[in-house]
Amino acid sequence: MNVSFRDKLQVSSSILETIGDTPLVQLKQIPGNSKIEVFAKLESFNPSGSVKARTSYNILQKAIESGELKKGDTVIESSSGNMAIGLAQACLVFGLKLIVVVDPKINKITSQLLETYGATIEMVTEPLKEGGFLGARLAKVKELLKITKNSFWSNQYGNINNPKTHYQTTKEIYEALDGRLDYLFVATSTCGTLMGCAEYIKANHPNTKIIAVDAVGSVLFGGEPGTRKIPGHGAGVDSQFLDEDYIHDFIKVNDLECAQGCWELLQKESILVGGSSGAIIMAYHKFEHQIEEGSRCAFLLSDGGSRYLDTIYNQEWLLKNIPGVYDALTPIGGWKIKPSFEYSLAIIGLGPKGLYGLERLLAQLKNENVEETVHIHLYNKNKYFGAGDVYRTDQPDYLKMNFTNEKIDIRPKEKPDSIVKLENYTKWLSESIGIEESRLSDKFSSRKMVGKYLSSCFKSIIAGAPENIKIYYHNEEVVNITQKEGLLHLKPQQTAKPQESVKVHNLLLTTGHAGNRTELLNSKKVDSSIIDFVYPVEKTLVSINAQASVAIKGMGLTFIDATLSLTEGRGGYFVGECETMQYIPSGNEPAIIYPYSRSGALMIPRVGEMPNVPVLRFFTSEKLQEIRKDSSQKFDFLEELLPLIKKEFIYRYYSLAFKNCGKKLNGSLEFAEMLEEIKSFHSKYPSEKQFSFEELQEPFINHEAYNTSIVKQSLEEMIEQVSLRTKSPLLAAISAWHDISPIFNELYSFGGLTARSHQLFDNHYAPFFNRISYGPPLENMYKILALFKVGIFDFTFGQSPTIQKVQNGKWQMENISVELDNRIVLDYHIDARIPRMNIPSQSSILYKNLFEEGKIRAFQNTDDTGRYETGGMDLTREAHPIDKAGNVIKNMTVYGTPTEGVTFDNDTLSRSRNDFSSIWAKQAVKSLKNFISTTK
Repeated sequence: MNVSFRDKLQVSSSILETIGDTPLVQLKQIPGNSKIEVFAKLESFNPSGSVKARTSYNILQKAIESGELKKGDTVIESSSGNMAIGLAQACLVFGLKLIVVVDPKINKITSQLLETYGATIEMVTEPLKEGGFLGARLAKVKELLKITKNSFWSNQYGNINNPKTHYQTTKEIYEALDGRLDYLFVATSTCGTLMGCAEYIKANHPNTKIIAVDAVGSVLFGGEPGTRKIPGHGAGVDSQFLDEDYIHDFIKVNDLECAQGCWELLQKESILVGGSSGAIIMAYHKFEHQIEEGSRCAFLLSDGGSRYLDTIYNQEWLLKNIPGVYDALTPIGGWKIKPSFEYSLAIIGLGPKGLYGLERLLAQLKNENVEETVHIHLYNKNKYFGAGDVYRTDQPDYLKMNFTNEKIDIRPKEKPDSIVKLENYTKWLSESIGIEESRLSDKFSSRKMVGKYLSSCFKSIIAGAPENIKIYYHNEEVVNITQKEGLLHLKPQQTAKPQESVKVHNLLLTTGHAGNRTELLNSKKVDSSIIDFVYPVEKTLVSINAQASVAIKGMGLTFIDATLSLTEGRGGYFVGECETMQYIPSGNEPAIIYPYSRSGALMIPRVGEMPNVPVLRFFTSEKLQEIRKDSSQKFDFLEELLPLIKKEFIYRYYSLAFKNCGKKLNGSLEFAEMLEEIKSFHSKYPSEKQFSFEELQEPFINHEAYNTSIVKQSLEEMIEQVSLRTKSPLLAAISAWHDISPIFNELYSFGGLTARSHQLFDNHYAPFFNRISYGPPLENMYKILALFKVGIFDFTFGQSPTIQKVQNGKWQMENISVELDNRIVLDYHIDARIPRMNIPSQSSILYKNLFEEGKIRAFQNTDDTGRYETGGMDLTREAHPIDKAGNVIKNMTVYGTPTEGVTFDNDTLSRSRNDFSSIWAKQAVKSLKNFISTTK
């Protein structure tokens, strides 16, 4: 390492003249991405040890110049430490007295420094109900100003010379970096430093993005005030300087993360910093995935760490004041002491299922009157806690839900009640957009809006958690879980040291959709013509060039999302309504899209108003008991269950078809007699469309050829039938599956079907029922029809073609069933399916690691009809994983997506279907109470 020194030391006439020109140091070990440059502005090199040396000097100098302040006067200020020391040093030089109002969070070293400089310390001991300790300090300042002669309030919270100071601070950064900076991270407090930097940037370098780093428990960017143990950033009252229009984004960091950041910077870069600087390190890690490669980032690190030796760098203080710190970081040299009682839980995956698990856990903790400290670690791959990937709030508005607003409701269906009052979605939406509930219930929302609802509920639940519940956010992916001495060790993707893994006593595992698998996402860097997972659509599909040719595998909801992203998302737009809707291209769309799937059929759309239908008559508990009097025997789906399902479809279809013609189908008839009535009905009303379950399965069974024209015709007929809404016999028929599905789930789960029929159902009938019952809103199918009209679709190869990579980065698609020109070359291939989990070949890194290490095993349905591996993990009926040796992992519970193949139809928003979150919450609290009784 080459170290250069100044050729000549500059002589200063006062210690205050050494303020500024602080070093800018490149950080080589902090960035996770080697293609991002990161620099630290070390304000601890100012003579008073922090950035506040600049602020205090400038405020006092300007006051002296204006005549507001003269030698012998008394300066009064509220400060958590750094501003106070900066003022103490400057006041001593200027011949001024100083009174500093502090609170109990002031550390011992800062207090000793102030006394050494000759400052008078006034301590407030009780926070205000609104405003916290800062509010109490400011009230004390105003009281002292009234009773102190010749007093002056430096007012770092409102004095305009505070932000003006940092024009120079920011200028120094740009001069050192030759004017090139993409991101600047600045901690908040008064927001003087933040806004001074922001104003300089706006005036001189408007393309630089400024990221504000705030504290959890601060009110600067909204939210409820909360207790903070580490001073230096955040505030309990609003800032007089803050203008959010100048800020690109803000990131909140809790006390634990501050400590982690401080120790990481010390260990990796040998730089000792204070709490707000540690917060910046962790904020950078949270934001790093959004930073473009090749970017330059700078951190404004406000102070050094020497004043925190008795707090952040003191093991005893950390263990006493920062819950979870023992598992979250390891001091240099290791822990010398261990914590007292601590019980930790985790939820991995904070989409809706993880949100339900958190809500049930907090409700159970309150119901059981748990008063001991409990730590809950929440892991999510992105920042959309509560919403997850499916409902992330940055999605475009044209990505719609596939069921109506009235079906969305986060509220628990069982006791105990939630710890906070939650609203159903329709009521929340009504209050959010100012439209009556009655006008919203049967409408379809965007997934983005539902994500906002979920995020809002998540924040309400977190805010309502009692003080003994400590919650930690981990914006990262867990890639492995090990068990040692009864604790589960969670290893995140970027953690190299095992001792840094968070350790928990119990966890709920809800993550794991194969579509989010990291290794597939990484493959896009190798071959941009392959898109294995389309979300988030606007970012993932941007690489597809205008006027390209594109193959899309799958014709479900994801196909519609991908198609709309490539058209409406590229600046095209739709005009008109329903059948008259037209698409106006922008020219940025692909030239042609070749959709394909096994069936070649599009989904049946949904409407808000469904027909009134009779209750189930054939697929009932009584009928099922007649088939299987021995509850231990398995059902054969094809031979025993499918005939009953068909009967329900026919019964519902003709109940409404009869009614539409002024007739009534006799629901008490035996099925054979019912068929005779139906036959007579068609003789009398020959124009009425006959129902065929087989044609519903294979829409093109009666067509000699399959091509774009036939698919378009099929879509038009489908839309015509669905558009009848409450009078649609087709909708009446397919509604049967919605009522059958919960009953079927009980028969299907944990190998309730014979192995052979289980496999048959998963491979052939499950996709069919999804296609007919869980389609998009009708509005989106009108859009697809409009795209047909402009010729963007070609379904020539729509049924089970072969596709392979060829030279020049192209794709070749062919189909032997196409008589002429049965081969075509394409530019891009999109996989628009959401594949089921298939351990270990098609799953996340976490499940692959767990499987390969024998911590989980694949579920097998085995009987005399054969053996079938569904791809899901083997689970007990309480959703505990079973390892390779057959041992049950009782302190881990699986919920949602990872149970697919063992249970059926894990709807992301359902609270009642396969509700393992309630089971987990009860068991976790029971284990917690046992732990308490044996520990204390």
